[in-house]
Amino acid sequence: MKSLLALSLLASFHIAQAQTTVFSTDFDSGLAAPLSPGTATLTGVQGFDGLGSPGNTFGGQFLRSATGNVVTLTLTNLPTHNTISLDFLFAAIDSLDGTGTFPSGDFFKITLDGNDVFRYSFANALPSQTQSYVPPANVELARHVDLGFGGPGGYYTDSAYDLGADPSLENIAHTGSVATFTFQIEGQGIQSIDDESWAMDKLSVSVSAVPEPGMAGLAGAGLLALWAARSRTRRSTRQPR
Repeated sequence: MKSLLALSLLASFHIAQAQTTVFSTDFDSGLAAPLSPGTATLTGVQGFDGLGSPGNTFGGQFLRSATGNVVTLTLTNLPTHNTISLDFLFAAIDSLDGTGTFPSGDFFKITLDGNDVFRYSFANALPSQTQSYVPPANVELARHVDLGFGGPGGYYTDSAYDLGADPSLENIAHTGSVATFTFQIEGQGIQSIDDESWAMDKLSVSVSAVPEPGMAGLAGAGLLALWAARSRTRRSTRQPR
């Protein structure tokens, strides 16, 4: 009986945590309508091609943005939910300067409905620069590697990250029917796109669905009914002493 009750609770938990994808794009078929790119443009991924995990790699084209530019994703008519998760591949391109002193500040910031959910500096130019972002396990795909765009050597190295594997962007508290994300590298050190930039690929958003009233109870009741039926079967098949 105890094990069945545990299964009932587990089933209820899984119902409550069911993930629903509400937006997804790989940028290869153009720019999806919910995105407002500002000055960002669709660009071939060059040397980033193939970086990532199986089924989730850079490829084709991605959305490349100058620092200082804001990319906005607005999603409407979201299903009932209590958390929202963001998944994408992030390309840090050319001479981003990290926290720095001069030029100071190349911070990648993500907001959700006007509130910061991610803000860290990224540094590519020199190994001695301070990068405040310390990637969790399985997030960093490449670091200080020439992946194209700015040319070989010198300050023109690149880095790549699977930010969908960062727990800070998973299951963010959210219940509204509209969600607005913004993406920007900000700070006093922002420069032109031929000097430094960033890009995103394989962008998707999912929400955790809240079960309909009584769904969790129905799941538990179903398991209890199954236990009762099995119990009756066992009793009916017992041999008399």
